[in-house]
Amino acid sequence: MLFPSDLDRLARAQKLTDDIVNEVVIEDTSIKTLKRKNNSNTCVFWDEDKKICSIYENRPFDCRMFPFDIEWANDEYHWIIYSCNPNSDWTWCEQHLKKLEDDPQFSEIIKNIEFFRVTSKNYLDTSKEPPYVVLRKVKVNNNR
Repeated sequence: MLFPSDLDRLARAQKLTDDIVNEVVIEDTSIKTLKRKNNSNTCVFWDEDKKICSIYENRPFDCRMFPFDIEWANDEYHWIIYSCNPNSDWTWCEQHLKKLEDDPQFSEIIKNIEFFRVTSKNYLDTSKEPPYVVLRKVKVNNNR
């Protein structure tokens, strides 16, 4: 997902062009995203030869959150981490989640947090094993 400050940062870095932004509509909500390379799931900014993100210093907040994400489940927002090893010790994550919540851009995420509800599949309400581990609730009052 791309938020207004992400678009501003890309514009300042002279990386914002019409051919990199995609607009999708999910349940009547318009969400901007980065396009993918043709016939691929690869981000337009992934440098295949160097195996690096070509806009790493200016990457969107959603990319900076990786490997974490926000999931709407059971009427609350939760931090999650995608993992094939759900029984790991996830205590190391807390310092990273706090850093994300303390980031000045997080207030923009909170203002637009409904996007995460729209894009969530709500695996926690099913009997299937989710492809991620729920870490904790998102602290929405930490924003600046």
